[in-house]
Amino acid sequence: MEIEFGLEDLAKYPFLKEAGDYIKCLSLSIDDLKQEDYQRVLERAKHRVIEAIQKNFISTEIEEPNLEILSFPLALIIVKAIGIDYFMHRYSLAESLRAEKLLEKEKKIIISNIFKSAFNVNTIIIEHDFFDFKMSLIDYLLRATHFHKPEWKLVNRVVEKGFVYVKTHELIRLMREEIRKIIYERMKSLSLPKIPENIKEIIDEISKALPSLPSKELQKTTPEMFPPCVMHVLDLLQKGQNVPHYGRFLLTSYLLGIGKSIDEVINIYPKAPDFSERLTRYQVEHIAGIRGGRKRYKTPSCRTLITHGLCFKDETLCDKIKNPIQFGRKPVIFKKKKIDEHNSDDYG
Repeated sequence: MEIEFGLEDLAKYPFLKEAGDYIKCLSLSIDDLKQEDYQRVLERAKHRVIEAIQKNFISTEIEEPNLEILSFPLALIIVKAIGIDYFMHRYSLAESLRAEKLLEKEKKIIISNIFKSAFNVNTIIIEHDFFDFKMSLIDYLLRATHFHKPEWKLVNRVVEKGFVYVKTHELIRLMREEIRKIIYERMKSLSLPKIPENIKEIIDEISKALPSLPSKELQKTTPEMFPPCVMHVLDLLQKGQNVPHYGRFLLTSYLLGIGKSIDEVINIYPKAPDFSERLTRYQVEHIAGIRGGRKRYKTPSCRTLITHGLCFKDETLCDKIKNPIQFGRKPVIFKKKKIDEHNSDDYG
């Protein structure tokens, strides 16, 4: 059953086509934002961007629906005008996290209609003891292939007559990645208008407050030849894209395994959209064996990386190796696990 979205819905989910149509009906131009009447819209857009970039979070509070709806496209213009791809990724992720939090409180019919409106994906609400929706096998696979945890693999799902059964929070998690992509692509393809001075001032103010990106650190830390699996993760980070949990574990354990320091490893991660120095340091030190159980984790084997969808084998360069650590070196026979080391497969 299709429903009509109200202003409250559009304020919560301003990436919807209906929100764009609503703004078009107002016949506003960017020059109209010079007027005093729109000062609050400018402030909300500015706050939206600052929250996203500095905290990877955007407030879910809605004072006035129009304020939320109008500030969203302006925030996209501001981020695009800053001109740094990393911050576009970070902003997109923050908006998708905001949407995820709001969707968790919605009725099933709203969730289903948002998925249909934004992505043209049909979901069917079901009465079941464990599941809330079912979606077509193709629609599920197109989205779930980006997730590497076992529970997303089709072999671990309930599938019946071409449909995959999902819980509400699982459907929302699939939607979150879609929302992130649609917002990023919208910014990426945005043609910037001639920006009024009052908005330029906001852009300059935000630009001066941006965290610095240690782009040269990656070059310092990267040797000439990394294995393809590690290069894949580094490439995602360099582009400011989100890296799956196990990909980060692979990169961290590999770099520590070839002798890089904890600080060198941490200095690679600031380009990650959800970067937190405190959390990253804890995770790196945990893998290095100086936190938690104080047991060092090994680099996962090639077989394990295949299981997690992180193997990008080069038939020539990867020949006869069983672990990324062996890449570019003479094949070695690994000794049995030492008492003070963990197998990477045990890492949560």
